[in-house]
Amino acid sequence: MRSVVAFSAAALALSALAACGDAPQRSAERFCGELKAHANEIQSAPPTVEAIPAYITLYSKMGEVAPLDIESEWETVYGSLKTANTINVADPASVQAATDAALATQQAAEKVVAWALANCQITLAPVGQVAGGAPVAPETTTTTTVVAG
Repeated sequence: MRSVVAFSAAALALSALAACGDAPQRSAERFCGELKAHANEIQSAPPTVEAIPAYITLYSKMGEVAPLDIESEWETVYGSLKTANTINVADPASVQAATDAALATQQAAEKVVAWALANCQITLAPVGQVAGGAPVAPETTTTTTVVAG
């Protein structure tokens, strides 16, 4: 039993040390570089529903290096994107939740845009746009046309 506990403690300590070594470095310089490298991607809504997961992942990865000045705001935008991706357009409550998240994110997105201009000399259009959301099973409707004779 002691060897299992000792092994578990050693494994935990090693994984903690490895995690510390792998932590992305947060800095304005690094974040500005990422903004410049991905400016077109982050300012455009994904072109297809299939591209949404990669778009959200990009925001997540950039959040890992966002400087503390705007980390919270970037995470707010990222959270709004995740919420938008869960929209079920057939469910009014789902649509309302995504709308509320988007409205609550506006101030955070504006701060990110202002920060990018002031610190990176990058003019960004609005950030954090996802049109659509999770695929929804299509509904079948039948239309009947009556012609008066």
